[in-house]
Amino acid sequence: MSRFEWSAATLPIAWASSAAAVLALVTMPAIGLATTPASASALAPKPLADRSRELLDYRCANSLGVRQVTLFANGTVRLREGLGKEPKMLLGEIGPVELAGYLRRLAAEDLSEVHDRQESTEGEWVEHCTFHLTLDGAPERLLSFSRYDSLPLQLAAVVRVADEVAAKTRATTELPAGYHARVGDVLRRADGVLFAVMGFTSDGVGIELEGVEQPLVVYVRPEDVPSQFEALVSRQMP
Repeated sequence: MSRFEWSAATLPIAWASSAAAVLALVTMPAIGLATTPASASALAPKPLADRSRELLDYRCANSLGVRQVTLFANGTVRLREGLGKEPKMLLGEIGPVELAGYLRRLAAEDLSEVHDRQESTEGEWVEHCTFHLTLDGAPERLLSFSRYDSLPLQLAAVVRVADEVAAKTRATTELPAGYHARVGDVLRRADGVLFAVMGFTSDGVGIELEGVEQPLVVYVRPEDVPSQFEALVSRQMP
């Protein structure tokens, strides 16, 4: 048989050997690069623990100070409030049942048609606010407005929840039980700033307060006084 001829017996064996060699070369890199399910899960980012995961963050600030309310997924409430660069921090805890109630109220408000930025009042003393909401199963929202803007009803409702949550950081209050504001009352806010009651809005749903030592004017609903002010410092005799 010539050296250039193949027998019927050896031809399949040669093809099989060559095919096996080529297959080994092709599959060797693939085997080396293959990622097992275990290694893929190890590379996946781990979810934040509930104690670090923020569900709500409501922050208002101006040139004088800041007020920031943060609600974490484990029920911890953090309040940073005060003048200057070092506001004081208070912490509170909400139980699972109460937390679930707050989350239901937040989720019930349809913010889909609320603009990310409201037409805000401008001024050096005006507090500019952001409201960051990251509820499970809902789109993340970051909304901007001024403290005393006329807000859409849905946005006003979630801001009210944030103010209620902030009140959970106050263990005690020096306000009289069932306190009703009177003109001339001097109240101490949680950050230590003193405000005098100057009067009431024409519709009767707001209290006008003026800073005793700071050039500030704020308007607060009567039901929100206990969550923002901690003491009645003085009251004028009738």
